[in-house]
Amino acid sequence: MKRFFQWMLLMSLLLVLLAGAGGFFLWQEFAAHPGVSVSINGQDLGLDELHAAHWGSLMLGGLIVTLVLLVVLPLALVLGLGLPLLIVAGLLGLALLALLSMGGLLLSPLLLLGLLLWLMLRRTPDKPGAGRARPNP
Repeated sequence: MKRFFQWMLLMSLLLVLLAGAGGFFLWQEFAAHPGVSVSINGQDLGLDELHAAHWGSLMLGGLIVTLVLLVVLPLALVLGLGLPLLIVAGLLGLALLALLSMGGLLLSPLLLLGLLLWLMLRRTPDKPGAGRARPNP
């Protein structure tokens, strides 16, 4: 199972690398064609304007996206899915524990009687050498 997770991690990292390389090459291909423009909220932006954007704003955007993907998304999944499932499992476990303890309390005379009968009726295996006398050295 450990090997399976290692392969899955390797494949996912390879997929991230391929997606990043594909995005970079797509950006370069769009930049090679000057007639292509991007429309954002009705404003046409040429790719040369986007290409000339400040690297600081691009780095800040990448940092925010990385933070969201690495911190916010896992926390949202854990708190949104894991915590309710943990609460439900805990409540079901407490109910099962209460039922088992109440059953054990109610059935304790029968359990005690069964234990005594088992102790009286069980066969004790013969111990090897129990009937022989030990030689005195």
